Amino acid sequence: MKAEKKAFRRAVMVLLCITLGGCAGTSSFQGVQYSSKNSKSDIYTPLPVITTEEQLVRMLENLTELVGTGYRYGGTGNGAFDCSGFVQHIFRDTFNARIPRTARNQSRFGPETDDGELQRGDLVFFRLGGSRIDHVGIYLDDGLFVHASSSKGVTLASLRHPYYARHFIKAVRLLEIR
Repeated sequence: MKAEKKAFRRAVMVLLCITLGGCAGTSSFQGVQYSSKNSKSDIYTPLPVITTEEQLVRMLENLTELVGTGYRYGGTGNGAFDCSGFVQHIFRDTFNARIPRTARNQSRFGPETDDGELQRGDLVFFRLGGSRIDHVGIYLDDGLFVHASSSKGVTLASLRHPYYARHFIKAVRLLEIR
């Protein structure tokens, strides 16, 4: 676990160095009601969520702080997350954005993007245990993503790993970086 956290921090530091030269901008959103299976009263942030390089650095910092946090099915914080609760927490905490709660509904929320065109903050989706999308992570760079694993908790993984490459379904872009 210690070596994994050290490797993750190293990857985050490289990404921080790359992004510190980013441009400035503003973040804005309004609440819009979307139909979903989560709840008829859920109000989600309209897309795209406008963000800046500085907010992406903040996202990396938030991700780093949560590496090693435990896994709990249905977990949305307070010491444990499931995969979609983790993603929802990061988007709420970093971008003040409300997104759907489940991986399946998150996969339907934004426009699909080609896996060869992935950008920091894109959501990556997997089908691990059946016919439906049931796992999500946040893409970082160079094939790496962060997710809440049922066996390791919040951790770093590679889309190139045979397991994730075999189960990868699609990526969705919620952010527009300005």
